[in-house]
Amino acid sequence: MLALVAGAVAVGFYNTIGLGFELVPYGLFLLLSSALIMTDLDAFRLVDRLNIPGTFVLVATLAVAALVEGASSALFRGLGGAAVYFGGASLVFLAVRGRGFGAGDVKLAVQLGLFTAYLSWGALGWSVFITAALGGVIALAMVAFGSAGLKSELPYGPPMILGAWAAIVFVGVGAIPVPS
Repeated sequence: MLALVAGAVAVGFYNTIGLGFELVPYGLFLLLSSALIMTDLDAFRLVDRLNIPGTFVLVATLAVAALVEGASSALFRGLGGAAVYFGGASLVFLAVRGRGFGAGDVKLAVQLGLFTAYLSWGALGWSVFITAALGGVIALAMVAFGSAGLKSELPYGPPMILGAWAAIVFVGVGAIPVPS
């Protein structure tokens, strides 16, 4: 199932990014975030050995692609988005004291903020909104169908990633404006 979704998202990324150097880091982002979804669903944690070095590789490849494409303003916006999403996720982590929203989710926010804000601030905002809505719907459905209780911990990385993927794809279909 994840492979089908990732395949559709890959087509969406191509539609959004086009055929250029920037498609390489977006493809790597799709690959890494797919692996992170699998680990979070399996072990209820985003493993640092994938998340941290992967984020550094993604930042470096996006920076090179941005320099080649002459998109330094998009890169700076993306880096700002990474900082903003990381800061917001850190505040959530502190507010809930790590229950239901872990340190891995905070670290994941860096790459999600980078790749959504690289396109536009609107993409970042929609990513966060879609994440919250999707995470809430999944949690309510699991409680309603008896798969989880009110105090169950559920992996939040998958909704975060799916929210970012959706926002990036929505930019490509014109549902989220991108500054010109």
